Amino acid sequence: MNFDIQALKHHQLVEDGQLEGCYIHQPAQGSQQDDQAVLAERQALENMGHKVVQVKAKGGTTTFAEAMQKLAKETGHQSSN
Repeated sequence: MNFDIQALKHHQLVEDGQLEGCYIHQPAQGSQQDDQAVLAERQALENMGHKVVQVKAKGGTTTFAEAMQKLAKETGHQSSN
């Protein structure tokens, strides 16, 4: 499979903050975390040695900031304020 990391459709690189360097699922219109295309992209990223994390929405909608806070807490990357 030809994989272009610059043309990701379902994941986004976190470029700063506590989860810098991780990829998260950034849903496209109508895509779900268990869709074949999402799973294939995730597997390709993992095979290249990248850390990929999934964030589940707590309800109907979750802002990116809320998702990042929850993920940081779950992975132990939360700073003590």
